[in-house]
Amino acid sequence: MLEIWHLLEDAAGNAAWNMAVDEALLQCAATRRQPLLRVYTWDRPSVSIGYFQKYPAQLAVTHAIVRRPTGGGLVYHGEDTTITVIAPPGHALHKLSTNEAYCAVHNAIIAAFATPVVLHTAPLASPRGQYECFQKPVQGDVMADGRKLAGGAQRRNKHGLLHQGSIAVRLPVEELVAGFEKTFPARFARSGLTDAERALAEQLAREKYVTVAWNERVR
Repeated sequence: MLEIWHLLEDAAGNAAWNMAVDEALLQCAATRRQPLLRVYTWDRPSVSIGYFQKYPAQLAVTHAIVRRPTGGGLVYHGEDTTITVIAPPGHALHKLSTNEAYCAVHNAIIAAFATPVVLHTAPLASPRGQYECFQKPVQGDVMADGRKLAGGAQRRNKHGLLHQGSIAVRLPVEELVAGFEKTFPARFARSGLTDAERALAEQLAREKYVTVAWNERVR
């Protein structure tokens, strides 16, 4: 049976705002109740770093830098397609293991491409330390011609599942949606931030994602 997924297509935002919206959507997932796909861009060349990574001070001259609430490696943003998938608590996607959910989202991305792309099938392992995400594919990443095309990182808690992902090329939203509808029993309905989500995002951007205490906490 088809279920309704919400589609949130955002205008270009700054680095702090982009991360704040993702966390707000996760915290409010139980209230929204439906899974959500967010597609967004960046208002200037930016870098997002994983939760555990060191702050790359040398990049601050040319890029806005923000720490994600998820793990993974350093990702350059600007020419990519950046996505977020939110599953509320109890949803089938939230119940999957981390690797199963990771592969499920990436299978939807694969279905969005007309050209041959595949899941990386190397033994399950995650690189550690300071590394660039697209230089070190892990199991479940999307590959094309031997190169990493899409990767992501997840956070799972009582509020639901947050998957933050980047696709190395610009992919039209309509094609991405079609890929998800082929993979999940889904039909998409366009949505926007609720008043509660927006207020929380504004607070998180101001009090967390723009601060030195958060972004430079690992040096």
